[in-house]
Amino acid sequence: MSKVDEIFRKLVRFKNGITANYMRDNGIFYERSYGVPIINIKRIATEYYPNHELAKALFLRKEREMKIAATFIDNPDEIICEQIDEWSKSFFNTEITEKVCCNLFYKTQFAAQKIEEWNVSDNKFLLQASWNLFSKISDMDFVKSFLSKTAKPNFEFSNVQFAAIQALISVSNNDEKVKKNVLTYANDLLKSTNSNTKFVGDEVLAFLDC
Repeated sequence: MSKVDEIFRKLVRFKNGITANYMRDNGIFYERSYGVPIINIKRIATEYYPNHELAKALFLRKEREMKIAATFIDNPDEIICEQIDEWSKSFFNTEITEKVCCNLFYKTQFAAQKIEEWNVSDNKFLLQASWNLFSKISDMDFVKSFLSKTAKPNFEFSNVQFAAIQALISVSNNDEKVKKNVLTYANDLLKSTNSNTKFVGDEVLAFLDC
């Protein structure tokens, strides 16, 4: 039995039809989903870490669980930019976008590059991915630089709003000096005539400026 088949058999033991239906009803669509909890996917997947080739084989599968397992198995040091571009084509719902970015892509040498590239995209999942990566970034100089350059963010989509709010709060918790930059950025968002932009700024300030 191949490792791919072995992992699949282990995962489907934890299938949950109620969870799968709930996700589908809430707009999280996959070609196939067994509703396996993330904690079970991670526990099984980490038994095989690191395995770059196995991760690539898993991500090619149609099942939600196999794609997410790949994010726990891949070796970020072996990932090239072309793989990131290829996998990002599978950003078709909020969950897979977040899991790929927050479990794996932020650990690669291309994280900062993709934050800037995706943040000017018209695709709502690439926009979300930019903020998902930003939430995990550890280079505080990059954080401050990015905020100073992102004067007109695109917050037209609710998934992007949520990801941005979470990301701005997250980086603020990492560094007190960065928090001041985030507060300035959030106040600037409030000056916008766009209601979605103002909403993001207001939510960040409500959490941080207390």
